[in-house]
Amino acid sequence: MNEILLKTIVDAEHAAKVLQAKAPDLEVVSASLRRHPFAGFEFHVPALAGRGETARALVDYYSGKAFISDRWESDPVLEVDDVEAVSDPSWNSISFETARQRAKALLSTAALRKARLAWKGGVKETASVEKVWKPNWILDVRIQGRNYRVIVDGLNGGYFFTES
Repeated sequence: MNEILLKTIVDAEHAAKVLQAKAPDLEVVSASLRRHPFAGFEFHVPALAGRGETARALVDYYSGKAFISDRWESDPVLEVDDVEAVSDPSWNSISFETARQRAKALLSTAALRKARLAWKGGVKETASVEKVWKPNWILDVRIQGRNYRVIVDGLNGGYFFTES
């Protein structure tokens, strides 16, 4: 599979409420949904009793950071061509192969920590997706007369401030 578009779980209203829970006087000036490209990988991770489990990782093409992710739920309504996506390849800092290595290293480390010294290794890639379009809300907000830009994760509501 070359591309998938993840379903947006957190809507604009929920994104605003996440921020307002921390700053009740926060005013949302604007909110827009953007999709950011990640590399996606699925691995079989052997467990202690011989069975295994499936684990997934997303790797941000911009920062190169790998994240363990939940199961990917594709958006059944939208096509990749129908969405506003951040797709400028000149800002990508890593290749797909580097993303693969980082995802495998992350899941190997997580499995080792969980199993401690009893784990024998053997994380095996079972699937990959070159572009997983992950939804993020870009919110322009005002707090106490100051303007900020905040990115709110469209899957889990996590957020970070990008500009002030």
